[in-house]
Amino acid sequence: MIHNELLKQSDESINDYLIRLGDNQELYGLTWVQTADLLNKESGDEYSESRWRKKYSAYLEWKPVVLEKYTNNEVVDEIRDATIELKKERNKLQTEKIEYNKMIREQGRADLLEEKIVEAVINRPTIHIPNIHIKKNNVKRDFLFPVCDLHDGVSFKLFGWEGELLNEYSPEILEQRMWKLLEEFVSINDKQKINHVTLPNLGDSIDGILRMSQLMSLKMGVTDSAIHFAEFMSQWLNELSKYCLVDYYSIFGNHDQLRLLSGKRDEFPHENAQKWITKLISANLKDNKNVSVTNCNEFMYLDILGTKTLAVHGENEKNLENSIKDYSLTYSKPVHLLLSGHLHHSHEKTIGMNGVRDIEYVQSPSIIGIDDYSLKLKKTSNAGAKVMIIEENKGRTLTYNIRL
Repeated sequence: MIHNELLKQSDESINDYLIRLGDNQELYGLTWVQTADLLNKESGDEYSESRWRKKYSAYLEWKPVVLEKYTNNEVVDEIRDATIELKKERNKLQTEKIEYNKMIREQGRADLLEEKIVEAVINRPTIHIPNIHIKKNNVKRDFLFPVCDLHDGVSFKLFGWEGELLNEYSPEILEQRMWKLLEEFVSINDKQKINHVTLPNLGDSIDGILRMSQLMSLKMGVTDSAIHFAEFMSQWLNELSKYCLVDYYSIFGNHDQLRLLSGKRDEFPHENAQKWITKLISANLKDNKNVSVTNCNEFMYLDILGTKTLAVHGENEKNLENSIKDYSLTYSKPVHLLLSGHLHHSHEKTIGMNGVRDIEYVQSPSIIGIDDYSLKLKKTSNAGAKVMIIEENKGRTLTYNIRL
């Protein structure tokens, strides 16, 4: 069906009609072939698009000459003003069309993402829940076992000056390191006889796309890597629950952000893949009485046997010592221990004390280890994790550093 604006008006000659269509081709979304079809239909002619186009081009060529020679300045100014207004309106319509198409495109992506998530939930493999009853922790000690910066989906090899391999990573290596980490933790648990672990995931579970250069290293798409991580972490937590009670928490990472529109950092800080990763894990383990899965957030404030622990990803922390003071003052809450990730290297410092407890921060190592970005920042360390023991009324008393 042809819109009324494309039809020849009753007060238009065929030449006027040609000029109007030619002037507004971009606005109407017409090609010259389509323009010629409309003109031939109204005139009864069978001219080619080339003939109509040349006729319009001739009009454009002679229009300024005619205006300058045969009209007074007032008429010329009036026509010029009208032309400017027409261009303004045309630009408005073009802008609206661009924004509308952009909205449709992004809505389509969001719908596809939702479909993928629903499909993953329906088709997820059955996890065999262990029929093991573990008694509540009564020893006044607790494991604090943060993991961070797993960057599922990325695949790379990083070489040194002389071609030596500094680090290699892939989804398969991620799984190998996590299973090794579990073995190390079970060995520690056998010695310490503690049957409860607080396990915060400090974010960057997937690699995401923050920079276009990441496209070369991503082995899986963002959706696929998030689903893979959720399924793997569900199985990993399920296996861990055979040895102790698990409280699992997750924090938003900057790589977990879904930059759906402009790709700018923190433009939609709450649109984060970690949300539905956590929901998938929770759905997978809903029948496991030994695992508690808490919905994720940007911060996680935990009370571990009286030790007030604040877990963050760390991309917004310029100085962790100042962050402890700032968070305590801003939220009027004590922070005895600040946990952070993001920088892919390990660091810790005691900045004060509160009774017998130290006030301290712990920068956690990463599962991914050294990569191009951390190498550029000169903040590097081997892949690993820390297993800490928190004692009631004492705080952190022992730390195991696990090298992966």
